[in-house]
Amino acid sequence: MKRPGQSRAGLCLAAASALGACHAEPPPERSGPTPQQEAAALLEQARRDVEQDKTVPPASAATLEVPESAADRVPLIVFLHGLGGSGAELRLGLHLKELSDRLEFAFLAPDGLLDHSGRRFWNASASCCNFDQLSVDHIGLLRSWIQDALKNPKLDPTRVYLVGYSNGGFLAHRAACELGSLLRGIFSIGGAGPNQPKSCHPDQVPQIVEIHAEDDAIVAFGGGYLFADRSRPPHPSAEATVRAWRKLAGCSEPARVTRDLDLDPRIPGAETQPAECAGDLGEHSGAAARPLSATAALRARAAAASRRDGLEAGLSEPRLEDRSSEKP
Repeated sequence: MKRPGQSRAGLCLAAASALGACHAEPPPERSGPTPQQEAAALLEQARRDVEQDKTVPPASAATLEVPESAADRVPLIVFLHGLGGSGAELRLGLHLKELSDRLEFAFLAPDGLLDHSGRRFWNASASCCNFDQLSVDHIGLLRSWIQDALKNPKLDPTRVYLVGYSNGGFLAHRAACELGSLLRGIFSIGGAGPNQPKSCHPDQVPQIVEIHAEDDAIVAFGGGYLFADRSRPPHPSAEATVRAWRKLAGCSEPARVTRDLDLDPRIPGAETQPAECAGDLGEHSGAAARPLSATAALRARAAAASRRDGLEAGLSEPRLEDRSSEKP
């Protein structure tokens, strides 16, 4: 029996009298790169392929859907997925085509760029979610998608809205800063505004709605670090986000909580508190002032729970689930 630590040379010497000389053949010399070097080269090539081939997806990647039965000009809603999601998931999970036909609105559900981990993302802010520092201008693409869609005579160019989930919510806030006059309003679900509010200079402030769960474990309601990773720049809180927009819109502080709403049957009681104020934009916008609605779902725990239910491995966000068949 071989004892721990007993060498092959020792076994060779012990058997020499019975078997003759013991010859240990030297391992053949390996030519070319090692398996580790080959793996590193493949990874580097994959990174180059992503950056070279998928840095700027074509504007045609956003397909416009217009309800055929619409008699009048209809609004346009652009749906922006979260990190690791896709426009197709939003389209299927939210039944967008059926909603579009019934409520008479046109929509786009584009895809973000693939990062090195194979997740689609939007380059929205320093906090979220261009973790690989890829060169992509999603604001420029969003502008081109909207402008191309508005060439359709069935669309109303004065009613363009963004609906963004998480990473898509971050992009919606950035778009409100940079494409203000192109947008009537944005709806951010679990997103956050710019890291530096002073960098936001919209030519016109659109209507703003931020919907956020107070126990969101990924994009913290009280502000902080995405995925609790302090290596990334922090994001502002939900309240700081809407407070910055109130200031830009010329709203008086503080905003007024108008009523309690019971929007989610899975949560007992009224879980949502809308806070509203009327903006007085004056010369700031160069146009008539619009009322600004800043809504924070202070106790909407179901939104955070839905993230945890679908949380995938690694740092990917949950995929949108179809909960239409669930009972309260």
